[in-house]
Amino acid sequence: MHTRNEVLRHLAALGCYREVLAIDAFVEEKDAAHHEHVNRALVRNVERGPTADSMQRLPPPAAPEVVLLGRSNVGKSSLANALLGRRALAPASPVPGRTRRFCFYDVDVPQTAGFRLVDVPGAGFAVDNVTQALEGKSAGSAVGKVDSWRSLVLRYLDVRESLRVVLQLVDARRCLDATLPEADLATLETVAASEAIKSGRAAHVLVLTKGDKLSSAEAARAVESLKAAAAGVYGGASPSVILTAATARPPVGRLDAWRAVLSGLGYLSSE
Repeated sequence: MHTRNEVLRHLAALGCYREVLAIDAFVEEKDAAHHEHVNRALVRNVERGPTADSMQRLPPPAAPEVVLLGRSNVGKSSLANALLGRRALAPASPVPGRTRRFCFYDVDVPQTAGFRLVDVPGAGFAVDNVTQALEGKSAGSAVGKVDSWRSLVLRYLDVRESLRVVLQLVDARRCLDATLPEADLATLETVAASEAIKSGRAAHVLVLTKGDKLSSAEAARAVESLKAAAAGVYGGASPSVILTAATARPPVGRLDAWRAVLSGLGYLSSE
């Protein structure tokens, strides 16, 4: 009789990610081999794609796009590496503002058209170069930088026809109060007001990062706080909220994020 990990290994080799995810959902105790097989089923290959320092220099739309949005140092690069099962594909740094360009990663998911993961410069830092390229002028104060960043993001969300999933990252430690931090709430409102979301072209998924920095009770409170804020913005039901800890081993919430991405791309719909 085959062990569960042997079954997962064979399914992963065949690229049967739907079946692998179905098995994973029923497994409570998961060892390192389990996580390795699941990752292999989801990601056949990843390549660094083009980069761009302005909207005008974005590559032509190709594969469906999944964009990572959030303030600087929220953990976008760490989440990208965790999702793709790579240690240092996206450069992560403790210094805010290292992502200064649009960075594209071409992801080969078996039995699908794949997708492009897009890392966007974070809000509050590292926005000068992109803003200048977008608006043809220098960014001024910190407030001006953030406002320019929101304009940049809204324009990307409105015009990028290949966009299918928006992963908005929020530091879980900032969601312990009843009121969401102004910068994160403004980003939430910007995404909700975008043409991509209003038209139904893209799905909005809220991702809490650095969940391992909180206790279980604090993490639950952060999830409920973000859900409440999102429900207020949307005037009803909140988008999905996923708690993650990308640098944990194994990464917490990785498969929940994968399920949200694949669903948004239409790769988990029934055939």
